[in-house]
Amino acid sequence: MNKVFLKGNLTSDPNIREVNIGEKVSTVANFTIAVSRHYKQKDGETKQQTEFIDCEAWDSAAITMGKILHKGDPILLEGSLKKEQWEKDGQKHSRVKVRTTTFDKLARFTKTDSSSETDSPKPELVKVAADTEAEEIPF
Repeated sequence: MNKVFLKGNLTSDPNIREVNIGEKVSTVANFTIAVSRHYKQKDGETKQQTEFIDCEAWDSAAITMGKILHKGDPILLEGSLKKEQWEKDGQKHSRVKVRTTTFDKLARFTKTDSSSETDSPKPELVKVAADTEAEEIPF
């Protein structure tokens, strides 16, 4: 099974472009999310480790991402790992990225001194599947 779930923040606006695959033109969104992990060291000190994960989405999901996602937005995504390999100047290169199948745009929370957690709004989710047509999304 090859399934990945990640929750993080976009490091920049998604890069949307069209590519020719045979006779078909497809849309691809390339983006990076910052995913943090919090842990305690042996001495009790809490640390944070952040990983920057390259991701891609195709067709209607890519189009929707270009319309609604921006740098800093929190996102929850589901996808699979994909290994890319290429050769440049005689050197072999490879990288692993996440091919996004669905994503949720999460609401940004700003905590103020005058609000309590019970007064906080619930996060607004925008769920998009990779095979959903952009015209079907109600916004």
